[in-house]
Amino acid sequence: MLEEEGILPLPSLMEAWRPPTGGKRTLRGAYVRVGRGGLSRGGQARAAPLSQAEARAKLERIVRKAPEVMVKVSGKQYGAHHLSEHFGYVARHGKLAVRSSEGEIIDDPKRLKEIAQDWTMLDEAMNEHGRDRPTSLSLVLSMPGGSTDPETLQDAAQAFARILFEDNHAYMLALHTDTDHPHVHLTVATEGADGTRFNPRKADLHHMRETFAHELRARGIAAEATPRRARGHVQKRVRSAALHLDARIGQVGRRLNMDELNVLRARAFAHAREEERRPQDVMALVRQKQIRGAYAEAAAALARTGEADDQALSDEIAGFLAAMPPAVSRRLALAREIMQGRQATPPAREPEGGAGPERPPPERGRQR
Repeated sequence: MLEEEGILPLPSLMEAWRPPTGGKRTLRGAYVRVGRGGLSRGGQARAAPLSQAEARAKLERIVRKAPEVMVKVSGKQYGAHHLSEHFGYVARHGKLAVRSSEGEIIDDPKRLKEIAQDWTMLDEAMNEHGRDRPTSLSLVLSMPGGSTDPETLQDAAQAFARILFEDNHAYMLALHTDTDHPHVHLTVATEGADGTRFNPRKADLHHMRETFAHELRARGIAAEATPRRARGHVQKRVRSAALHLDARIGQVGRRLNMDELNVLRARAFAHAREEERRPQDVMALVRQKQIRGAYAEAAAALARTGEADDQALSDEIAGFLAAMPPAVSRRLALAREIMQGRQATPPAREPEGGAGPERPPPERGRQR
């Protein structure tokens, strides 16, 4: 009935779920340009929009808060020595086996050093201009703690790697279960067999998240990969690297961290004679109004069918909308606290992905 009658407002929902665009996307090792016109390199059209059944399944996962997958670039390795150290880390210095893109199960540190040398030799042979560039990139794939058993996580990660990199980019994969948060380390050679470089951008990472979530769902795990804005989040997630950066302001000899800078800007806004909203604040409000409208439209359409299952989903959407955070930036949220007479205390900040896996040891520099 859902397919025939077309209950859900697909155009508005597809816009609400629209992934990041621009930059490069990696599809089975081949780079394609994703432009505003919906075409990739060579004029190939994007994938067809979701069907009614697919859209409903996705809507159900979103409003029921299915766990969101994490695919994160955790570092870059430069040269054989640096890459060999990284392999030692992911293999727990010989305690864990590492699986290669050729299916080899490796637990010998000497073999890992040989592979690091091979990757470096290929990269240097293709580096015609002698540029300082990474030999490999490391990714971490995970799910919120306790939501996926380690074996299924590893199996989905292996399928993910085969789909994106097989026959072009060599890779190494290791499962870590010695923490409260099982996760997979995936190290990818940046130089591809066809001469392309693996250098993921924002659109790449979203595509990777979607691919990983699809592989988990194929194995019976409810998983999603929606943009934060599609879940009602306006405030940008603070990335791990930002936790260690200071923000400069125009005062000689004075440096503020990001929390202090947000408070300073919020106070300036709160005490200004005339409110000055930044364009990005206005755009966030407009965007969230459109997204909330799409969900409300879907809820109303479902409620009109008179079917019990549709009404139940409509009610779930209403609850999801009611629980959405306010569409204000971190700066405006702090300003609101100040204007209401409360002390503006910056919220605790977590690395991207929440309580994720353990952090690798500090980089020791770029050694070849």
